[in-house]
Amino acid sequence: MPRMATTFGVIVVTALGWAATSPGDAPKPDSAAPPKSGSICSPAQLSAGAPTPITLAGWAKDAQLFQGLGQFHRKVSTESTEAQAYFDQGMRLLWAFNHDEATRSFARAAEIDPGCASCFWGVALTIGPNYGINILDSVREMR
Repeated sequence: MPRMATTFGVIVVTALGWAATSPGDAPKPDSAAPPKSGSICSPAQLSAGAPTPITLAGWAKDAQLFQGLGQFHRKVSTESTEAQAYFDQGMRLLWAFNHDEATRSFARAAEIDPGCASCFWGVALTIGPNYGINILDSVREMR
């Protein structure tokens, strides 16, 4: 239990530090360049990127499978091992509070297997209202 409390404390302190920054603290445009294809975005990169996607294909664009995110697996209604891998990654990223990257993973899984209801559920879950991260709304509005 102490490890969980420490992890939660790190997340809260990090989130509070991020929320406490003012718009004047934003990096200069050259240091906030859009990420390379498939990379995980930082808050500074989000503010410099393209508009928030509005289609499944838009969210799935540049999705890729990352290594080292854990071994979580939840079988869903797909026969595609690639769609399953993207779904599992989406769940891992969701629990890491990386909602935008999780949405990319779920959307890519749904593109691979349009019959996978859980893949669409993941997209809806991650682009829906998320408590505690309304700061992303202001970052997205700046685009």
